[in-house]
Formats: sequence, structure tokens, C-alpha cells
Amino acid sequence: MTRRLILICTIVAALHNYLFSQVIVLDSLPVNTPIQDTIYFASSVNDWDTKNSDFIFKADNSGRLSLTLPKDADSIEYKICRGSWPNVEANVNGTDIPNRYYAKADNDTAFIKISAWRDLVPKKQMASTATKSVRFLPTIFEIPQLNRKRTIRLYLPPNYSTGGLFPVIYMHDGQNLFDNATSFAGEWKVDEILDSLYTYRGFSAIVVAIYNDEKERINEYSPWKNDSLGIGGDGDKYVKFIVNTLKPFIDRHYRTLSGRENTAIIGSSMGGLISLYAALEYPDVFGKAAIFSPSLWFSPKMNTYLQKYKRKKVQHLYFLAGEKEGIGMVEDLNSTLELLKNAGFDDEYYVKTKIAPDGRHAEWFWSREFGETIRYLFKF
Repeated sequence: MTRRLILICTIVAALHNYLFSQVIVLDSLPVNTPIQDTIYFASSVNDWDTKNSDFIFKADNSGRLSLTLPKDADSIEYKICRGSWPNVEANVNGTDIPNRYYAKADNDTAFIKISAWRDLVPKKQMASTATKSVRFLPTIFEIPQLNRKRTIRLYLPPNYSTGGLFPVIYMHDGQNLFDNATSFAGEWKVDEILDSLYTYRGFSAIVVAIYNDEKERINEYSPWKNDSLGIGGDGDKYVKFIVNTLKPFIDRHYRTLSGRENTAIIGSSMGGLISLYAALEYPDVFGKAAIFSPSLWFSPKMNTYLQKYKRKKVQHLYFLAGEKEGIGMVEDLNSTLELLKNAGFDDEYYVKTKIAPDGRHAEWFWSREFGETIRYLFKF
């Protein structure tokens, strides 16, 4: 009887795992989808990795491409791509679609229609949404610390031509900040928000938007290697590039307020992780930092770093996270904040945290909170 009971329980458990799994089915693909391409599920549960071998759509018995999500998945934000952000799903005119959402459900199968792939939409259909305040640096910028090159885009405030000096905000994932035509996950509308802050609040600042190199993004946005994933670890050199190469160039060629009290660094997700590191490692350079939805899970060594850290300068730090970002985001952030408090960041005037009940790991969320963040960091 005991063996029979065990067998029955095993069968029931197996059926439960089958019945209570979310299955994503690609019901329709664009006709120009390259037949040789692998299609991936990039999401909040794999830090938006566009080429994670555990999240590949494979043909089922009926020939449809499908993916069964992890059994413990609760709520997930995701997009479908062909192995990179330039190859992400899009609207038929090439514009970004909002993040898709999965909420835990019983015996639930989602049928997804992919309207178009961003890279396969004719470029003439993708209109730039950047304002006239945005321009590219004329040449691809060298990163001598990493022997790589990078595109840099600038926002100059509406009153830049009238003279004067301006604070500077350094930001990562530059593709996503100003322009829907270049973004890989939607744009922040940083240019429109800052134009509005100038019009209604009289605040002006320069933004230096550093494009990511997709294949090196995770490596560059973490100072420490993730041992289990085998990636990361170039973050310190990337920050040295900003501090020792890019910032001196910007200060030489543009009218900047170059002191630490007028220099900020801002990023989200992995960009939030590297922004926190940059601010702590170079307090003489960055007097302000905004850390949005940081991927603290990626670098547990951040905790070891913080346990030994002692505040060196007065800095304004702004932390943002959403309750709907997935398992661990708020918990990890609270643990980090406690370590920062022990390190000397214990004054609410200099460290502010916002946990938004509706916040998700998405550009629309970070965009919505950007204006409030700037007002806190620059105290106006």
C-alpha cells in the first residue's frame, strides 16, 4: 500500500506540474521571419537576457513554437526576440510594443501573435521621436580601458546657446533615453521631460547618454563576475572609462559645471547596479545618483563590498523599485539599503527610496518617475 500511495502521489504531483504550468505559444509569426533564427523569451526572470538557452521556443507535437515557463513563476514581464534587442518584436511600423505580462494562472496557455521584428521593418517606417535638443557625438567614442567603441548621444538644454554652465547627468542604455527609433525596450522620453522642467521649473542640464554594446552590456554593467552565469566583471573598467575618459572630454568640449555637486549618474536594471557602484567608488566625481530597479541579484558580491564600505562624502542617492517587478526586487533593495545605512548613509535628506505599488521592470515606469527623481537630486 505504501508503494502504491507513493506512486499515486508521484503521478498526482506530475499532473499538477503539468496542469499548473503556463505555456506560451507563438500562434503567428511575420512572414519574413528567418527560418534559421532561434526565438527567445527575454523577461524579468532572466534579467532580460535575449539569448538565454533555458528560454527558447521549440516546436511542440503540432509543430507550433511554444515555451513552458518555470513552475514557480508568479508574475513576469517579457518580450519575444530573435537573440538580441535589435531583433525584438515590434509593431508593424517598427515602434516598440509595451512589455507583455504573465500572471500566474491555472492550466493557462497564452497564444501570442508577433506583428513584426524591429530589425526587419524598413527603416523609412521608423520615425525618430528625439527632440531637436538631442544630437550624436560626431564620431564613435573609443573606450581604451576595454578596447571597445561606443556611440554617445547628448541632450543639450533649450537655453544652452544663451551661454552659462550646466550640470551633467551620465546615463546608461542610451538607446532607450530619447528615441523610440533606437530603443530596444521603449524610450524614457528624457528629452521631453527635461524640456518641460526647463519651461516650468527653470532647470537645465546636459545629459550624456552612453549606448550599450549589447553583447557586452552585462559584462560592463557589473564590477563582479557572476560565477554561476560566467559573465560580468568589466564594470570597474567601464566606470573608469566614464570617469577618466568620457567626463574629461565632455568637460573640455561643452559648458559644464564639472564639480561633483553638479554631476549625476543614473541607470536602471543592470544600469542601476553599475550606477550605485560608480557613485560609491567615485564620490569625488558623482555627488548624485539614481538607482532604478537595480539587478542586485546578479552581483551578491555587492553585499560584501557594502559591508566593508564607509561613506566618504555627502551624496544624494535616489532608489526606485516597483512591487510588481518580480520576486526579490524589493527584498534585495531593502537589504542593500540597510547595508548602506550601516555604511553611513543614514540621513533621509541624502538618501530617498520610493517603492511604487504599480511599478514594473519597464521603461514606462522609469520614465514616469524620472522628473521626480531629477527634482530630488538637484533640489528644486
